[in-house]
Amino acid sequence: MKVFSAIARAGIGKRHLGAGLALALAGAALAGCNSDHTKIGDIASNPDRFAGKDVRIGGEVTQVWELPLGITNLAAYRVNDGTGQIWVISHNGAPVKGDKVGLKGTAEPIDRENVPFLHNVLGDVVEEHERKLF
Repeated sequence: MKVFSAIARAGIGKRHLGAGLALALAGAALAGCNSDHTKIGDIASNPDRFAGKDVRIGGEVTQVWELPLGITNLAAYRVNDGTGQIWVISHNGAPVKGDKVGLKGTAEPIDRENVPFLHNVLGDVVEEHERKLF
């Protein structure tokens, strides 16, 4: 109660306090969203560590590839999180270029020794299991 009376004496209304508290909680929640995300740069720099493991990544969709005419839902899209970019393989179609996404998938490194051309073109990939748009 002493806190609220001190706030009232300082001229801060309950409405302002509530709004400030809501903003602080929202900021903490958003900051926590990325805490369980893997940086794409970490996957690219150490692919063996993530091979076959589920990862959570997020970022902006920078490229999209889909088969024409909706023949299948198989698609690929590239995500950039500011630390790197990675191709995501999806069996549920692709988001739109410029979308902000968060996803869970399995990291699948391309064999650098046996298929160096494919690795140079694609890099490592993530096979998508779940996706959310932000």
